[in-house]
Amino acid sequence: MNKSLINKLLLSRSLYFQAQENIKSNNGVRISIACNLLQDSVESFLLGLCEKLDVNVPDKAAFSKYIELINEKISPLELPFRQNLNSLNKLRVNSKHHGLEPAKNELEPLFLIVWEFFNQASQSHFGKSFSAISLVELLRDSEYKDLLGSAEQCFNAKDFRGCLENARKAIYVKFECAYDAKQFLEDKQLNGLMSLTSKVPYFARNKKYLEENVKEPTDYIIYDHNALEMELMKLNIDSVAYWNVWRLTPEVYRSDKKSSWIVKNDLSKFDEEGILERAEYVLHATTEILLCADQSYIKSKSPNRKYFYIELINEGVPIYEKASKSSKIRGLTPPGVVKIDSNYSIEGMDNSGLFWHVSHWDDDLSIYGYIHNDCLTWM
Repeated sequence: MNKSLINKLLLSRSLYFQAQENIKSNNGVRISIACNLLQDSVESFLLGLCEKLDVNVPDKAAFSKYIELINEKISPLELPFRQNLNSLNKLRVNSKHHGLEPAKNELEPLFLIVWEFFNQASQSHFGKSFSAISLVELLRDSEYKDLLGSAEQCFNAKDFRGCLENARKAIYVKFECAYDAKQFLEDKQLNGLMSLTSKVPYFARNKKYLEENVKEPTDYIIYDHNALEMELMKLNIDSVAYWNVWRLTPEVYRSDKKSSWIVKNDLSKFDEEGILERAEYVLHATTEILLCADQSYIKSKSPNRKYFYIELINEGVPIYEKASKSSKIRGLTPPGVVKIDSNYSIEGMDNSGLFWHVSHWDDDLSIYGYIHNDCLTWM
């Protein structure tokens, strides 16, 4: 489903719940509002169904025309509850155009029928229940999609704290983890790859600064605000929305994917007063932020990701900082390592021949730099 279609279905669901709130009243005006909202909910759903089925609906088509055209498209099947939906539309016409308030006992049963209609039609034509339809499904398969899906599930279950926590975790995975300075606590011999991929500002990339300024785990996230603002602008993300989510959600941290999440128990952010409205805003804003980021990714073009490696003539060959034999030697390849990932080769800067750019990073081994062609074996 595309974003336009999902928006129609989400509008339909929102109108339905608004109608539910109004039907609880015994006030005649509120009951009339409930009737109009319920019919609008059905109409929005039918418009979405028309879009999915590529049904051309004339301008100012009557409500019954939507059902008629859809049934023609899906023949010999038919939409369920046609008579009930037309009864709802009759109540709405009498209310809106003739000032006749619908009887509450006549309107109330239609809520269950409409919801059942949504579910049956959704399963038949969208392949999922009506309540499962979400903009989150437009995101690329990823950890942040799963976390945002969990945030949405929490919201639907009225677990607003869980919603806020999972939304922030999604933001952390997509943006914040690149600003994790904890890696610079250790003076590793070969940390070029860390420096290359990290977005931590340079003033914070040292053990002394971190020992003086980090008081709790979430302090390891140190933003380069100018760089982040530039990134948000390039991704067409509303920076106001990003910082609103940042302010409304608790700080979170994990040092790597294998570690447990740490969540700051910020009492003001979990205060029951207004938490529903905050969670609703955060869920919507975070979804839009991640959708924008994904759209930018989809538009970007690059070669397919493949892994290449070079074979070394022996163990313990030098790894240079630059493509030059006169540059600093960052270290030697570890014992037992005779194959290393490489993504390109290039002529050296001092006319000393060909160099291969190598990189490898895991828990036990970090290699980054250049190896001279003489150190390779060619079978």
